[in-house]
Amino acid sequence: MVQRFPLTLAQLTYFTECAKTLNMTAASQELHVAQSAISTAITQLERSLGATLFIRQHSKGLILTPAGATLLRDAQQLFGALNRTIDSIRTDQSELHGQITIACFSTLAPFLLPRLLGGLRAQHPGLDVSVIEGDHDECLAALRGGRAELALTYDLTADTGIDNTVVGEFRPHVIVHAEHRLAKRDRVELHELASDPFVLLDLPSSSDYFLGILRHAGIEASPRYRSSSYETVRSMVATGLGYSILNQRPRINETYAGSRTVTIEITDAVPTLKVEVSSLSQVYRSTRARAVTEAVQDLLAESHDA
Repeated sequence: MVQRFPLTLAQLTYFTECAKTLNMTAASQELHVAQSAISTAITQLERSLGATLFIRQHSKGLILTPAGATLLRDAQQLFGALNRTIDSIRTDQSELHGQITIACFSTLAPFLLPRLLGGLRAQHPGLDVSVIEGDHDECLAALRGGRAELALTYDLTADTGIDNTVVGEFRPHVIVHAEHRLAKRDRVELHELASDPFVLLDLPSSSDYFLGILRHAGIEASPRYRSSSYETVRSMVATGLGYSILNQRPRINETYAGSRTVTIEITDAVPTLKVEVSSLSQVYRSTRARAVTEAVQDLLAESHDA
């Protein structure tokens, strides 16, 4: 017979943090609770439910079981409902407190995060913001795994169970090195670059977007060079290794190596990339999350007006 214990919010909190980190030591450090207390609480939770929530790997962390994944989903809904109630009770919504974790697409991070975090600190000093950086898939994995409450990324794929708020968009452009034959041009048709080597920003989903732009222009590009680093791509182009297509625009033309790139507008009809703030559909977007979303919207509006 399964021994039943009363479920507590503490148990669910410990379980959720362990599911986020897949490591009891990391969870105990994050929650400032002894690891033994977390281990005991989860063991009692498993006994009460009559199900194994984690597979324990000695010195290798935890693996979430199917039962654990189901509980994590429902626990997120429960905490979302609780946050909604707390938000409705608080009378002063301008003073935000507590923690929020944002997953941010790696190429967006250097352009948005410093100003976003600075603005949030000035406007909401009681808000503790943590950041996870990664590609599109990694950001959504952090969202689905409960490690992040919001994801700041591009609309590269359609994902079920995700609510998206479009906060801005960026049109692609070409970059070439300073001595390129087209460097003094303001605009270019992509077919003019068909014979040039292409340098690809090679991130999951992003690479399909950039290669799709070229295919639409009748160019079957086989990238001569590729990198998952935005700045490495810029440095390759500045060195004269080829041209590239990017969306974000640095305020300076110099690269880490000291060489320069030149930005040229594309005259072809090309798809823009929309920037989205995403959250799980079944999880209530808290006051903290809404404040971050509004801050991103304001920041991108200012960038376009500048």
